[in-house]
Amino acid sequence: MENSKVGCLIIHGFGGSIYEVEPLAEYLAKEGFVVSCPQLSGHTGRIQDMKKATYEDWISSAEEELLKLKERADDISIVGFSMGGLIGVNLACKHDIKALVTINTPIHYWNLNRVFLNLIEDIKNRKTDNLQRYMRARKNSPVAAMYNFLLLLNQTKPLLCNVKCNVLLIQAKDDDTVRMKSVDYLYEYLSSENKKIKYYDKGGHQILRSQSADEVITDVTSFLKSLKSNIEFPD
Repeated sequence: MENSKVGCLIIHGFGGSIYEVEPLAEYLAKEGFVVSCPQLSGHTGRIQDMKKATYEDWISSAEEELLKLKERADDISIVGFSMGGLIGVNLACKHDIKALVTINTPIHYWNLNRVFLNLIEDIKNRKTDNLQRYMRARKNSPVAAMYNFLLLLNQTKPLLCNVKCNVLLIQAKDDDTVRMKSVDYLYEYLSSENKKIKYYDKGGHQILRSQSADEVITDVTSFLKSLKSNIEFPD
């Protein structure tokens, strides 16, 4: 199909917002993709809303936007940042998806050694940047929400073998939230024939807001464009 439109659903992470993925979304839109960035249910910035939403609500809110995107685009790819990657797996099992990109998606979480090194860095630099970030993460993660995250993780693992679309797995080596073996687990159990891992030395968990953001965005864009040679993108 000539001049068909390519849609990209970009899903943010647990306790986060569209801010986490906005640089990628804006770039893909400029490159001619039809982009949608849903705000997951309960992710309003209010703790009481986060407590009420279940992991089924998170998936449903992303799926609702996916269905809308299907009305505007011919081929759909999903990019999931952190927990958004788990939601992406669920949607890829249920819908006809061209590609799935995961960015720092957790199977094994909290790299405590990296957390310790980050806190040491705070002390050396006489700053509290990392400490404040960890405190904010704790504040924005009520027990009910954490429980639902674990439910999502446990119910997603058995689904990995059902994913057969093209896959790009992105992982920052200095990610303090997601352990490196997570990406190895994803690679092993996803059934896709076309799957690859791309590692980045720097960037941390919020890699799309880091010094490696431009490189990641370029790699994701190139990967998505490579899958559809008969689609025309603007110069």
